[in-house]
Amino acid sequence: MLFGTSGIRGLYGKEVTAELAAKVGNAIGGRGEKIILCRDTRQTSPILADALAAGAMQSGADVIDIGVAPTPLLAYVAFVEKCDGAMITASHNPPEYNGIKLFSHGMEFTKQQEKTVEDSVAGKEKKAEWKEAGQLRKKDYSHDYILYLLSKVDASAIAKRKPKVLIDAGNAAAYSLAPELFSAAGCVVVAVGCDKPGEFTRNLEPKASTLSDTAKLVVERKCDFGIAFDGDGDRAIAIDEKGIVLPLDVQLELFCGHFLPKSPNKKIVTTVEASLGVREMVESQGGRLFVTPVGSLYVAEEVKKQGASFGGEPCGEYVFPFATPCAEGILSALFIAEIFCKNGTLSRAAKGIKTHFMDRRKYVCKGEMKEKIMRKLSEKPQLEGRLSTVDGLRYDFTDGWLLIRASGTEPAIRLTCEAKTQKRLHEVALRAEQLIMEEIHRTH
Repeated sequence: MLFGTSGIRGLYGKEVTAELAAKVGNAIGGRGEKIILCRDTRQTSPILADALAAGAMQSGADVIDIGVAPTPLLAYVAFVEKCDGAMITASHNPPEYNGIKLFSHGMEFTKQQEKTVEDSVAGKEKKAEWKEAGQLRKKDYSHDYILYLLSKVDASAIAKRKPKVLIDAGNAAAYSLAPELFSAAGCVVVAVGCDKPGEFTRNLEPKASTLSDTAKLVVERKCDFGIAFDGDGDRAIAIDEKGIVLPLDVQLELFCGHFLPKSPNKKIVTTVEASLGVREMVESQGGRLFVTPVGSLYVAEEVKKQGASFGGEPCGEYVFPFATPCAEGILSALFIAEIFCKNGTLSRAAKGIKTHFMDRRKYVCKGEMKEKIMRKLSEKPQLEGRLSTVDGLRYDFTDGWLLIRASGTEPAIRLTCEAKTQKRLHEVALRAEQLIMEEIHRTH
């Protein structure tokens, strides 16, 4: 299967090649008159971008290259231009990986659209006559995008408060745009990992374990808060003034609580991986929670279907119904600034958020073995609770839940557990881990 949870992704030169990129460009080039092209800062991204552009132009499509920028900017341009777009990125994966994310009118390609691309890639390439060959041009949309983002938040409150913000882009896709945006919003910007694009000085998956140095700098530089982005800028993670990286479930609850009071129907969308705390908080405020499989596409589709006020995943990806229908990490960062202005400090905003005990683990296994292992686990369930197969195997019990699913972005099986006591969490996680490891060893 070519596509995973979030586009095409794999080791460069092995699973993701220039030849594949050209075929994908050729496949989507036949869908419309133009394609927006964007890339992250990986060393191999220009190779894949050029190949994809060549394949698209060969099919007769014009290509607008917007250069190096975060995925949300690519989605915004595809939304404004009412066309398809391709982002060359492997998001938070290590630098030896790369990939392609496809968008149509601002939303990620649906599974059906991806299937059409897969069929085209496997088929005969399209070749336009020489006089109908597509053309390449370059255009900078960053200024328009910044104005668009500022129109979606309480920009006057941010400009009035002028927070001192540490921006850590990890020298990845948001390295230029994010500092420019926060400066335009009136913030005092301390830029980290924004000066040497492509030199990844930290893990590109922003979380507490990978942001310890960044968190220390927030305190040392006396910043009001910090924002760290992932490799392609569709995730934004907050660090409070004390140097605490907000747990992802806490940050998700913070966003839900920010948008619920503004919602006429009080509908919130999240995924099967989200904490019990999200449901408890939404329902305590008279809201309704809708649950989807993991993936920002599923969240975006459900937000649109329900007319929800907000949708988000506990990985730091958020979808706003009043903006581009994608995981909008750059706009999320601005809303963190708005939340700061409303509450005084981020630590105060997060203080009342209820949490339980949670554990997230992953077990490396060969990519082709993931589905086989999941099938074996489903054939003989040995775990207590009510089983749901919306995405993977989720077991809900009276004082918690657990989820086992194949990663859509890595060669791994993921385990997520939550319980109301540490003792119970340990028991549940240990039993699930034993079953997973037994199947991994048996299959290999």
